[in-house]
Amino acid sequence: MSGESDDLDKVFESVADGESVDWDALERAAPNEESRALLRRLRLIAEVAEVHRSQVDDVPTPDAAVTAPVWPGGEWPPPPRVPHVADAPSDQDTNAWGHLVLVRKIGEGSYGEVYQAHDTWLDHPVALKLLKPEAESRVQPSDLLHEARKLARVRHINVVTVHGADRHHGRVGFWMDFIDGETLAARVSKGRMSSGEATSVGQEVCRALAAVHRANIIHRDVKAQNVMRAHDGGRIILMDFGAGQFTDDPSLGKRAQGTPLYLSPEVLRGEDATVRSDIYAAGVLMFHLVTGRFPVEAASPTDLLEMHARGRRRRLRDERPDLPESFIAIVERAIDPDPARRYASAGEMEAKLSGEPSTRPLLVPPARPVQPAAPSPLRRVTVAGAGMVVLMGVLGLIAARTFEVVLGVDPDFSLGLQGIFTVGVQGLLPFVVWWTVCAVAAGALFGIRALLPAQAMAPLRRLSSSLYSLNPAGLGTVLFVGAATLAVVLTWRYAPVLFALWALRQDPQVPAEALSILDVGSRPIHEVHGVYSAILSFLLGVAVWRWFPKLEKRADETSPLRAMRWATLAIAVLIVALAVAPRRICWESFTVASFDNRPALVIGTTADEYLLYAPNEVKRPRFRVRRDAPDLVLTGETQALFDRKR
Repeated sequence: MSGESDDLDKVFESVADGESVDWDALERAAPNEESRALLRRLRLIAEVAEVHRSQVDDVPTPDAAVTAPVWPGGEWPPPPRVPHVADAPSDQDTNAWGHLVLVRKIGEGSYGEVYQAHDTWLDHPVALKLLKPEAESRVQPSDLLHEARKLARVRHINVVTVHGADRHHGRVGFWMDFIDGETLAARVSKGRMSSGEATSVGQEVCRALAAVHRANIIHRDVKAQNVMRAHDGGRIILMDFGAGQFTDDPSLGKRAQGTPLYLSPEVLRGEDATVRSDIYAAGVLMFHLVTGRFPVEAASPTDLLEMHARGRRRRLRDERPDLPESFIAIVERAIDPDPARRYASAGEMEAKLSGEPSTRPLLVPPARPVQPAAPSPLRRVTVAGAGMVVLMGVLGLIAARTFEVVLGVDPDFSLGLQGIFTVGVQGLLPFVVWWTVCAVAAGALFGIRALLPAQAMAPLRRLSSSLYSLNPAGLGTVLFVGAATLAVVLTWRYAPVLFALWALRQDPQVPAEALSILDVGSRPIHEVHGVYSAILSFLLGVAVWRWFPKLEKRADETSPLRAMRWATLAIAVLIVALAVAPRRICWESFTVASFDNRPALVIGTTADEYLLYAPNEVKRPRFRVRRDAPDLVLTGETQALFDRKR
């Protein structure tokens, strides 16, 4: 028992000295519920004391140079009347909270409610924020005092000032300046702001954030509902620090982090808030002031994160083409998805809004130059058509040269340009058909996805968001390595065909059994390989066309990704080429001829001669025959090279 008393004495001393106390650890170690209740009450007292201590810590020392303020009228007004003790509300007054008289409720949130109140000690209006009684089961009173402590650290004309915190009638609360005005949300509901008006608001919001950040606080909930414009002079005041965190308190990094539409992409992904995430929120606020909308909108945080990951956001130039270019550039930089490309501080953003030149070199890479306008549809069709012609020529050349090398065709009988393109068209046509089927299937899947409820798509969206949160270079490497691995697996499955071609090239007398995979009966193997090659090349084409460009936009260094992109394209072309290369040997039919009573096939022609090939003879000879040779007979029939049925 005495040991427990000694421990409590140490806690009392720490609270009195203002030292840090690990309350959660103490409460877990408490021996019984009575001790835990005592610790919770003591923690509440410590939190209240810390709020008042925070106010005192910011008071200038006597040695500091202090300029006395001058009253506009030239003389100081008389001090406010100090009420008599009899004027103060009694503890039984239900419309009072301590020395504050509640006038009217002016707002409420999920766990707190705000009243306009009258301070009977200083005889002036204040705003009082109280924790809702029904919220104490899910929100600790210390959370409300945590907000008060943050406010007490900041002294700035554009930040609401807290005056004190206490507990009365079992309710914890704190009181602050009462601002007679309207929120920016109410202002925007009446109509969009001009660039000049929004610039003025943005300057004051940035000044407020600069003071907040100087106090080692991240606000985390800058939005139109939390910024007020006072009726007396239009001063902008930043309110509500309930979601804020101290930069030196990492344990608060997992608390609720504000309003999703104002959250930066990295905070939505679960990273800790920073100065640059507050800058992002300020940029979203300015976007909202002049458009009434948000850069990225969605029905849920999961959908919002997916929109960010896909780069689907509105451009201020599209929403308000009448705005000055300088204003648009400032807002777009503030809401850049990459934190490194935003302003490094609120002061830097405020300087840009004020038209001041930058006084220091940028610590972040400059924004990439504006990309040229997208090519016209006619140009796209022209480029695609030219690409297909080149691909047909390349594939036709590969198939023709494979045929000529394997069978030892004399160069005089090589295919001409027209023949090469004919073979290329024949080889590419099945791939075009399967690519079209894959494109239709992908479109159908996207259509089905749009019809499914959001809950059913949530796992897929989480997976997509997780993938997009990875390092772009790392994700590009995964794509490239995966493409290379699948290409190797597919080639390995088709290796017997390549081995048979190599064997025939090395030894024309290779037994027919070793070449069975090249005959007509093995065509299903080639068909399956062609289908797999078409599907894989389609996926790699999508990666080159869509996925790699997105990764390049997010990457700081694009050259490695660009190299992997071209390498992936080369793999896709190689996959198609391997499927087309044996086409003439396995699929093409040739004219059946007879020379000197020896059956053969015409595998090449010139103006004066035929090149005959006898696949059924032991040595599979090739012999040149003049077109007018008396022993030459062309039957008019056609046959594949290795059709053993004939």
